[in-house]
Amino acid sequence: MNLHHLKYIVEVARAGSISLAAENLFMNQPNLSKAIREVEAEVGAVIFRRTPKGIVPTERGEAIIAYAERILREIEDMKALCREDRQSGISFSLRAPRSGYISQAFARFAVRLDKAKELDLRFRESSSINTIKRVKEGGYNLGIVRYLKSQERFLQQLIGRRLKRETVWEFEGRVLMSRSNPLASKETVTAEDLEAGTEILYGDLRVASLSREDRMQDGERMAISKRRVFVSDRGSQIDLLHQDPSAFMWFSPMPDDLLNRYGLVQIRCETAAPVFRDVLIYRQDRRLTETDRRFLEELYRVRDDLDRRMRERTRTPD
Repeated sequence: MNLHHLKYIVEVARAGSISLAAENLFMNQPNLSKAIREVEAEVGAVIFRRTPKGIVPTERGEAIIAYAERILREIEDMKALCREDRQSGISFSLRAPRSGYISQAFARFAVRLDKAKELDLRFRESSSINTIKRVKEGGYNLGIVRYLKSQERFLQQLIGRRLKRETVWEFEGRVLMSRSNPLASKETVTAEDLEAGTEILYGDLRVASLSREDRMQDGERMAISKRRVFVSDRGSQIDLLHQDPSAFMWFSPMPDDLLNRYGLVQIRCETAAPVFRDVLIYRQDRRLTETDRRFLEELYRVRDDLDRRMRERTRTPD
């Protein structure tokens, strides 16, 4: 048995499905099934059993999976300790959704760190499902997951009890578009205004672990236009917004300097605006470091400033 085998049984337990686990592990299903059988033969116990609702651990399997999770966490903790101790350097890792206020906070945090010390900073924009997975495994110390408020119950199930969680921000999505969009001069828009445009959507806003029916329902609630383009790259998103004057997308509130830099505007939608929640996650057995706290202070500073500006703009005169 090796570390890959431990990762396999942990992922199958998390996914509740051999096929989904194989997809998440970027391997084919027959090889994963074979690897699971090899582990069961080596430990002399059946780890998983099939049920009408999917693959679930046996009683003995739950104990084996718990050992595997602990071993994987300890290995990642050892790696993190080596990174943090190296020449008294600064180590930090974060996975988060694509968001102007988060990326701005990270940039401000990074440039203010001690330049005399070695830096090991990792910032990865990622889907919520992958962020939860990597934080659980210990590959990243902090994560921020974003989801529609209507998906709260499903995300809580995915996060589970092994991760601490803290709400960073709950916000109403804003309509992001190019300044060349005919709607750009409006103070607010309606769903009817947007129906004729091209809607750009991120595929990762649809939670992979939901049933197909639930995914379709959530996608329909988010989508307004019948013209839809799914993207996963920031550059493609901005190019599309500029190339198609009718294009728009839902986005988190964005700082003014980023809007100006990219020639974009954000407008509040009076109807059908989705409500999102950003949540900080990290392992239960991990204590936030001074570096972690410095980033969070910067994140909340950017958030509060942006929230204040948004309230000022939407405040109606007496």
